Amino acid sequence: MAAMDVADDSGSCHAPEPTPAGGMPPIGRRQENLRQLTELSEAGEPLSKRATKRLARLQFLTSDEGKESKKVQRQHKREKRKHQASLPQLSASTAPTPPRPPLFLTPADAGARAYAFWRRIGAPKRVLAPMVNQSELAFRMLARRHGAPLVYTQMLHSASFAKELSYRQDNFEILEADRPLVAQFCGDDGPTIERAARHLGNLVDAIDLNCGCPQAIAKRGHYGAYLLDEPDLIVTIVRHLSSTVDVPVCVKIRVLPNAEDTLKLALRLQEAGCVILTVHGRTRDKKSRGECDWPAIKAVKDALTIPVIANGGVESPEDWLACLEATGCDAVMSSEGALENPSLFEDTPTTRAGQIVLAEEYLALIREHRPSSAATVKSHVFKLLYMALAEYTDLRSALGSVTSIEDISAVVEQLLARERAAAAASADAYASRCDSTDAPFVSWYRRHRGTGGNEPTGGEEECAEGCAEGRTPQLETD
Repeated sequence: MAAMDVADDSGSCHAPEPTPAGGMPPIGRRQENLRQLTELSEAGEPLSKRATKRLARLQFLTSDEGKESKKVQRQHKREKRKHQASLPQLSASTAPTPPRPPLFLTPADAGARAYAFWRRIGAPKRVLAPMVNQSELAFRMLARRHGAPLVYTQMLHSASFAKELSYRQDNFEILEADRPLVAQFCGDDGPTIERAARHLGNLVDAIDLNCGCPQAIAKRGHYGAYLLDEPDLIVTIVRHLSSTVDVPVCVKIRVLPNAEDTLKLALRLQEAGCVILTVHGRTRDKKSRGECDWPAIKAVKDALTIPVIANGGVESPEDWLACLEATGCDAVMSSEGALENPSLFEDTPTTRAGQIVLAEEYLALIREHRPSSAATVKSHVFKLLYMALAEYTDLRSALGSVTSIEDISAVVEQLLARERAAAAASADAYASRCDSTDAPFVSWYRRHRGTGGNEPTGGEEECAEGCAEGRTPQLETD
């Protein structure tokens, strides 16, 4: 008999169809799912891998331990919001101000205006990318500790940010040391993004329009890279923001299949007031796979008079300079490379020994700047300790099943203890670079780049899938 699966908490279903939950509240759906899975298991029916994991999770959530864990999480959230209430509030200037005339800048005027801002933020050469539910404050500070001079926030949903205080509190924290900072918004409506940006006021140095996210959820939500099919809409949004918000406006795009279309869009964005254009050198369909088209990015840089940031293809310290030389860009943005190894910003290559130190630092930072979602922490751990988790499958499974930041930290401490002992016994291997095809271990960055072997499964993909707006796209370098 075929393996069986049932509905999850969100109500989405997998074959075969479960009993309809109708308008059943979440707790009721959870209990119904648990009942169905338990009956199937006790009847000896084969469960799919996903259903087996689902059963274990539901059993945990309904146990005394699970209920206590949830209680602790709620308490931490209350404490965080109480702390945030004592900070400057994200409502500095939400009232509309008289709009300035729409911008139709000449190349010379656009360049002068943009480079004045670029110099004001220090003319950085290296930038941490905006990554869905991964560029939270704790990770931004880890990147800054290792030399990142400019960082972006995680992608923020403009409609939620504009309307919901709880969303703003969960997704943006104020820290004086976290500057210069660019806040990235996704959305398809200029006035909505404007209202969202006004909650930040001058708490950020600029805002960025996400036109790069390639995930299916972005298609359903009509944002990210799917706006690239509507260049007129993107230009309208940027022109509106440039004439209404009080901070500079940046845009992040992907190269289009047709090089001429990419150049046309870039020039129109420059004219509309974009001060920094970030270009990811892979098309929407490629996502983060395949070679990054640096020549295509160079063509954009050569055509514009504003700062251009190249994004994509940075795995090793040598790649920073190689990308700058190949593209002629003003700076290089790292996403997946820095996500696994934020010490890339200080030219430290990826090694298994180095990942131990980075994980220790991240654990300390989440205690100081607690993320609102345990899934965010778990996803970081799966990347920082990818090589270790490939070996210690028992702890990989344990990490996949825990749901609180405290429990995640406890599993990571066990993993780090094993790693320290192994590093002492195999110092040379652990100190070897893992950014080449002959490396002793396969890094997370190289997991789908033709060097496969030790790919963790069962946890990483799930925790990368569901954080913002109820369901967040699997992490990509947008």
